[in-house]
Amino acid sequence: MKRFSAVLLLALCAGCFTSGKPTPKSWTVEPSGGTPADASLEKAPPAFATTRVGTVAVNAPFDRPSFVVRRADGTVAFDAYNEFAAAPSALLRAPVRAQLATDGRFGHVVPQSSAASADASVEVLVTDLSLDCRESGKRTARAAVSVDVVKTGRGARTVALSSDGASEADATAGNFSAAFSKAFNEALAEALKALK
Repeated sequence: MKRFSAVLLLALCAGCFTSGKPTPKSWTVEPSGGTPADASLEKAPPAFATTRVGTVAVNAPFDRPSFVVRRADGTVAFDAYNEFAAAPSALLRAPVRAQLATDGRFGHVVPQSSAASADASVEVLVTDLSLDCRESGKRTARAAVSVDVVKTGRGARTVALSSDGASEADATAGNFSAAFSKAFNEALAEALKALK
């Protein structure tokens, strides 16, 4: 009996019967409803017949699935309970493609893996994708992007257009998919509208 009690005590101390860290909730970033950044672009002929979605890169520390939480003391933390459903660089490709497809300048938009020839490639750099918790009792999803349109004709690749955009959305209700979708899509729409 003493031996059984000792084994049971050892198992409890080792954590065998305790609950582990809870599984984090996984959130997504959905494409926007499909309204062009500038309605006048719908009527103009496309500047590029075919456009490839190029690199979608995310700056560190925002490039990992765990939410980056901005704290009041100026530090960041990684949320153990909430994360993106995939690496942000992969997750954001669908919203980027959807926005380009609704923008009249880019013609037919193909994914990076497509074998089709393209007149241009659009590269997106995400410079902020964070949950701002610096204000007590408030959570805000933040997104900021830089967009480069690269012309891809006859072996030469030159940046034809470039711009930046940023946005934020209230995330206090806890629906992080909706908040990050709104923040990212609005930041990208702002960047596309400002392309020059």
